[in-house]
Amino acid sequence: MFVCSINIQKVFDIVNYGKLFLKLLDDDANNKIVKILSVWCSKQICCVRWHVVSAGFTVGSGTRQGGTLSPYLFSRYITELLWAISGTVVGCLVGNHSFNTFTYADDLDILAPS
Repeated sequence: MFVCSINIQKVFDIVNYGKLFLKLLDDDANNKIVKILSVWCSKQICCVRWHVVSAGFTVGSGTRQGGTLSPYLFSRYITELLWAISGTVVGCLVGNHSFNTFTYADDLDILAPS
């Protein structure tokens, strides 16, 4: 079996909020919760501290590194990609089941038969 392990940490930074919230609504997530997340994300102000603190700036995309919801939100964001990979039925067969991806947060393992 071949395993390709990919750390996709930088992808957390480019999650498009609009697409993410539409995906959550497509999953029948509670509208009020999606609205709260939308307001929370749109009102984020960050600054950089390097000897001094910079002026605040808004953040237009990305999930927070280390945030409690970030792994779930990111997993939902890439679900279609994971389903596309799973749909190839190329991977390691165990009985009648094909296993070809394992993911958690920003780690993605892709499996292939040797």
